[in-house]
Amino acid sequence: MGYFMFFLAAVAACLLWTAACVAAAARTERAWLRRLLAAVGMFLPLILLMPWVGLTGSLAVSGTMPTNNWFAPTLTAFLSTLIGGVWIAAAGLSAGRFTGDRVAARWPVVGLAGLFVAAKLVTAGILLILENAVAAQAPYLRIAAAQLMQANLPPMVSDADNAATLYTTAFAAIEADPALKLEDGPLTSTTVDPSTKAAAELLARQANTIDVLRRAADREGCRFTRDWTRPGLDMPLPEMSSIRVAARLMALSSTRLAAAGEMEAALRDVATIHRMARHVGSEPILVSVLVGAATDQIAEETLCTILPSLEKADLPLLDRPGLRNLLDEFPSLRAAAFGEEAFALSTFADMAADSTTLASLFPPSGLFYRSFLLPAEISGYREILHRYQDLAAKNDTYAETRDEAAAIDASSLLETGLLGRLIAPAISEVFKSQFKAKARKLALAAVVEATRKRLETGLLPEVPPPMPRDPFTEDDHSEEAKPLVWKQADGRLTVYSVGPDGEDDGGPPAPGVEKPEGNDDVGLSIAL
Repeated sequence: MGYFMFFLAAVAACLLWTAACVAAAARTERAWLRRLLAAVGMFLPLILLMPWVGLTGSLAVSGTMPTNNWFAPTLTAFLSTLIGGVWIAAAGLSAGRFTGDRVAARWPVVGLAGLFVAAKLVTAGILLILENAVAAQAPYLRIAAAQLMQANLPPMVSDADNAATLYTTAFAAIEADPALKLEDGPLTSTTVDPSTKAAAELLARQANTIDVLRRAADREGCRFTRDWTRPGLDMPLPEMSSIRVAARLMALSSTRLAAAGEMEAALRDVATIHRMARHVGSEPILVSVLVGAATDQIAEETLCTILPSLEKADLPLLDRPGLRNLLDEFPSLRAAAFGEEAFALSTFADMAADSTTLASLFPPSGLFYRSFLLPAEISGYREILHRYQDLAAKNDTYAETRDEAAAIDASSLLETGLLGRLIAPAISEVFKSQFKAKARKLALAAVVEATRKRLETGLLPEVPPPMPRDPFTEDDHSEEAKPLVWKQADGRLTVYSVGPDGEDDGGPPAPGVEKPEGNDDVGLSIAL
């Protein structure tokens, strides 16, 4: 109703302006001045409305703002002003039937001008009411964002039990050592030779950091200090850039210990990397989940580097809880999807409360964006996130998840606007990453089991054992699910999935070898 009254008042103001100008023109004897006043009265409102018609029309045609299409109301207001203005000018400047004077000469110019000003004030007042109604949502959006985050955060822990306090210390030491981030340094690859002098010097220099990371990983709880009451896209996450460097450091320590024959300590450091991944991935933020999964992959690859060095006496080490936990799937994305909704709500709240920010993002129409488009954007965006959250809670196959995620992506183009698309996370790609992580876990379990057989019998199995089903081929609507591929070639055993494209590309390359273009196979390998 408020929007209808706004357009009605705007059209009324335009027509009253035309009527006042025509009334003044009718009192003028000079033909050129009469035509000028009539033209100003008719065309000035149209000129002022044209940019808004063009803007809403371009948004409607491009589909940028599908959630709330204002082109039809704006065009209706423009046509009403055009038709009404033409009728007012024609009727007002025509001669009266009885007197022969121009009809508009009897219209009160001052009264019409006053009504025009009043209509403009009413229009501005309605716009202010609409804007204030949107701004009033900001506190509630912030409360909803904070509640979503609090409901999905890791449990509160004391400083004495919080791994984050130790991680902060370790990360500070890592940031203070520029050698850790050199492009040709010992942490650039998991395939680096741990026996080199540079590796030995680095590990000696960072011995205290490694000890701190081990102690941090041994703690159950991890909760970094952040202002969770005001989540937002600008929330600093410095740990995300340090955790992978720390994982590489632990991987180097692990492989060096293995080279020295200290297998128990080497596998302990692998378990440390895995627990680090779980800690950083426990926050309900998509980037945390992705970084956690990438860190966990470092643990998997490091373990595959160490497994060929195990001897028969090391067989019991394969049953240690830390190693068994590495085979568990990574947590669901559901909590992170709730976190992304909280981030978005906080961003929308800032937009609703700060017209200056909106004006800088959408000049010169920040006020109108907030009043007319933002409410529908918030509603549409939340609906899309809720569908992603429901999908994350399911245990569907890759084919089902892929199809449903694609449907949600398609819906997002129809239900979210410009700002929603700018801040929308690529959750459908994250689902794919989660299935890749699942495939690696299954491959790792097969590789560990093959190593167990080697330690028990002295040889790797000559005949491939029954392989788990490839998660990328389950229920693909075209053929039965296939098992993971077992491949022994070029001095390596590789267990892998055919990946998202469903095509066997020969398996992932050996560590340190660049992946060929188009090869999306997912798996792990060990030296024979």
